[in-house]
Amino acid sequence: MSRAISSRDVGALVDGARPFSTGIDSSALHVLQDWASQAVGAGAVELRELGECEPDGGFVVVSILGTPTAVGENLPTGSEPARALAALETHTGRAVSGILPLNTAGENAVIALAAAASTGVDLVDADGCGRVLPRVEQSLFGLAGIPLSPAVAVSPFGETTVLDAPAHRAAALLPRLVAASGGWIFFAGYPMTGRRLTATANPGTISRFLDAKPDRPLATVPHRVLARAAITSIGVPNGASGARISVMLREANASERILRADAHDEFFRVTGDGAPLATEPDEILLVSEDGEVIDPDRCAVGMRVDVVVVAVPAAWHERGI
Repeated sequence: MSRAISSRDVGALVDGARPFSTGIDSSALHVLQDWASQAVGAGAVELRELGECEPDGGFVVVSILGTPTAVGENLPTGSEPARALAALETHTGRAVSGILPLNTAGENAVIALAAAASTGVDLVDADGCGRVLPRVEQSLFGLAGIPLSPAVAVSPFGETTVLDAPAHRAAALLPRLVAASGGWIFFAGYPMTGRRLTATANPGTISRFLDAKPDRPLATVPHRVLARAAITSIGVPNGASGARISVMLREANASERILRADAHDEFFRVTGDGAPLATEPDEILLVSEDGEVIDPDRCAVGMRVDVVVVAVPAAWHERGI
């Protein structure tokens, strides 16, 4: 059944999403929390279960593209979602009745709520990845052959750009728009019917965040903790490993096992004393003591982290990387 999200629920959503926020700087979450609270105001946003989406209705995926920290530096005007949906509706000729976040990145859940509140459309209790992924073309929809475009990118400086291109070309163009827009843009894309959405999306993301417990932020998310460890060094491995960054850690127990987490855009492999512990497509996260996911570029020597593996939708095992 659907449920209503009021301004009183925004804090709970932010707290539940925080472990999946990118990086260790939570300034973006604070900005987005204020935005969502103001957008919801005295009203409420309907959170629709995936199965409640009309088969022939129009649905759109939204996301922050770029660096979430930049949201705190180049503040949103609040008009970005309305401008994006209006441009997409004009281009496709189809009204949008619901939106959902691209992935489980914490900022995307909150901006999806802000977008739904500010445009008056429903929020769908689902996401398009079931994991935190760094690129807009990496999605369950992409795996299923649903086109990324037409898509709209809106900058906090007022520009609105409509992209109608194959996914690989859109993915090449979007980073250039991000760079020209102060480090982030609001993205709306993957326009689709409710029938295709229901068959493809990962259900329950928003409600899991809303229902998370403050002292157990990952309790509602299927996961396992491989180890608690401290980062001892960060290196650039040789080409044979396939990694751009390797993070070395020492386990914080009597065994003091040496762990290695290899990453490209995301962590894709963890070993312990040379033996494999986890590998993609399952999602590997380093979670700080404050409960935030640390992306590879923000790791620092001395950080104490949990090495966490989150279960992902079966499609990533069947068809994904």
